[in-house]
Amino acid sequence: MIFILVRIFPFLIPILYGILLKIIFVLNGQIVWPLVVILIINFLYFLFIFLKKSKGEIFIFLLHSSILVLTGFSYILILNGELFINLFLVVWVLLYFLYLESIFHHFYETKKVLLLDLKNIIAYINLIALFFLSASLINFYIFINFSIWLIFVLIALIVFLLAISQLRVNNILGKKSLVYSLILSLIIIEVLSAVLFLSVSFYVSAIMLTVLYYLLSSLLVLNAKGNLTKNIVWQYIGFSLIVIFIIAITSQWL
Repeated sequence: MIFILVRIFPFLIPILYGILLKIIFVLNGQIVWPLVVILIINFLYFLFIFLKKSKGEIFIFLLHSSILVLTGFSYILILNGELFINLFLVVWVLLYFLYLESIFHHFYETKKVLLLDLKNIIAYINLIALFFLSASLINFYIFINFSIWLIFVLIALIVFLLAISQLRVNNILGKKSLVYSLILSLIIIEVLSAVLFLSVSFYVSAIMLTVLYYLLSSLLVLNAKGNLTKNIVWQYIGFSLIVIFIIAITSQWL
């Protein structure tokens, strides 16, 4: 019975998630109970996997998945226009489905584990989630006077959990993963404290943080695996600088 639920949940939860996100607008912005409902169901999915596989690391990915759930609820609040809202809902629900499905194949070690490689999915979904969440939080800070210290704490915690999950799925464990995640969080917060005083849109600020996370997290993973070389470092730095340059010359449209 538990296995059947585990197999159905990756399809059922994202659909319910999309419905609950849409319900927020029907209920005039009531966000608490839809959020609690989906977090509970998401928790049950990971709990059922734990009951079958007895792997404690599942709870790291439970926290990681909770960030994805919160991402949808936060970003949809700053969107305007039904078209953009519906487009985001479709994209985020599909990404959430791919994530939950890859979790299943990763822990059950099925033949599709390479097709739905959790390492790759987490690497990309972390970037997308960080962009949407940081854009939302910076928007809250600018337009509704959210506490700047609360923004710092939330983004530091988010980056820490995203990094821990990415390192864990790459078999980087123990103190090394904790230290790397903490260092990454502190660097992101330092940059955020400077970015908030720039006269750029919250989207530009979010992209800058995301690019920095991409650069540092990639280099940390490669370094921990012993695969980091000067050539690779310059490749990542070069790509990141190109992205930042493109952002700089197009920032007036963002």
